[in-house]
Amino acid sequence: MPPGLQQDVRYDLADGTARSMPTADRPQMSSPSAEDEATTAPPTTSTRRRGFSLGNRPPLTGVRALALFTVLIYHSNFHTLPGTWVALQIFFVLSGFLITAMLSAEGKRNDRISLRNFYERRAARLLPPLLLTVGLLAIYASIVHVADAAQRVWGDSAAALFYYADYRQALGHAPFFGYLAQTWSLSVEEQFYILWSLLMVIAIATHRAKLAYFFAIAGLLLSAGDRLFLVLGAHPFTNVTFMRIYYAFDPRADALFAGCLLGLLAADGWLTGWGTWAKAVITTLAAASTAFLIWILIYAPLFSRDVALWWIPLTTIASVILMIYFVVCPTSLGAKFAGLGVLVFIGDLSYTVYLLHFPVYLALQPNQTGWGFWPTELARLAIIFGIAIASWYLMEKPLMRWRAKNAAKLGAGSVPSARGPVAA
Repeated sequence: MPPGLQQDVRYDLADGTARSMPTADRPQMSSPSAEDEATTAPPTTSTRRRGFSLGNRPPLTGVRALALFTVLIYHSNFHTLPGTWVALQIFFVLSGFLITAMLSAEGKRNDRISLRNFYERRAARLLPPLLLTVGLLAIYASIVHVADAAQRVWGDSAAALFYYADYRQALGHAPFFGYLAQTWSLSVEEQFYILWSLLMVIAIATHRAKLAYFFAIAGLLLSAGDRLFLVLGAHPFTNVTFMRIYYAFDPRADALFAGCLLGLLAADGWLTGWGTWAKAVITTLAAASTAFLIWILIYAPLFSRDVALWWIPLTTIASVILMIYFVVCPTSLGAKFAGLGVLVFIGDLSYTVYLLHFPVYLALQPNQTGWGFWPTELARLAIIFGIAIASWYLMEKPLMRWRAKNAAKLGAGSVPSARGPVAA
C-alpha cells in the first residue's frame, strides 16, 4: 500500500470476515435518506434511524480476540483467570447482536428472509474449520494412543459435528477432558441460529416488526427464568446442578436473546444519532462494565451458586453495555483499542483458534514434553496459530471469495450486500 493511503477495515456480512480496504477504493455509501436530501428537508429522528448500518465496526471483531486471549490463558493451566467463562457471555451477546442485525437488514431489503441462503452462509463459515479440526484430531488419534478414544475423540467429534455437545456436557454424558469439550458453546450458538432464524422469518413474513421484539424478550425471560428455577430448585446446589445450568442451551440462551434485542434496536436506528451527553453516559457505563468483567475474570471461578444466580445475568448486562458502547462511540479510545489491526486479524481467526486450541493443549502438555510450562505453551500457540493462519489464507478466504463471486452472479438479493461483522 502506498505511503499515506489510509486503510479502512470493513466487514462482510455474508462472509464473516474483516477486510482491509484502501480508503480511496471504498465504495461510496449512500446517505441515510436520499429522498430527504432531495427535498432539502432537515434530518429527523426517524431518518437517522433508517440510516443504521454495521459498516465499519472493527471493535466488534477485535473484542473477540480479547475474549479469546482469556480462554487461551485459562485453558493453559486451568488456574489463571478462573472467571474466563465471562468471555463466552461476550461471544453469546455479540453473536445474537450480529445475526439479528444481518437478518433484519435482509428482511428490510428484500421483505423476506431466505433460510436457505442463511444456512448456506452459516455452513460455509462454520463447517470447514470444524471439519479441519476433526480431521486433524482423527489423524492424531490414529498415530498416538489416546485413552478412552471412543468417547474423548470419536464421541466428542460426533457431538461437535452434530451440535449436541452442550447437552452431552450438561447431562453428564461427556468424558473427562474430551478433546473437543470446548465445542459445547458452539452447539449452543448453532441451536440458537436455527431457532432465531425461524422466529425472524415468521416476524418478517407477517410484517409485524414488534413480533421480533416479542420473541427476543420472551426468549430472554424464559431462559433466565429457566436458570433461576434450576438454581432455586436445587437442594443442595451441587456440581451436577451447575453443569446442567452452565452447559445447556436453555439456561444460557438469555445472553443470545439479549444480543438479539440489541440487534433489533440497532436495526431500527435506536443506536444512531446519540448526543454528547448520552455518549458520555454509555462511556462511563462501559468503563464500569469493563472493570466488573475484569473482576469476574479474577475472582469468579466456576461451580459456584453465585455464578449461576448472579454473575451470569450481570455479565450479560455488562456485555450488552460494551456492545452499545462500541457501536455508539466508534471513535472513542476504547473502541480504537479494540479495533487495532492486530486484534481484528486475530478476531478473524478466533473461531478456528477456539476449535484448535483445546485438542492441541491436551495433546501437548508440560508433563509429557518435559520442556516446562513456557516452552510447551509457546509450542502450543505456534501450532494453533500456524494452522489457523494457514486455514484462513488457504481455505477460509478462498471459500469466501468463491461464495462472493457466486452471490454476485445470482444478484444482490440473494446474499446481503451490506458490510458488517458476523459471528463465527
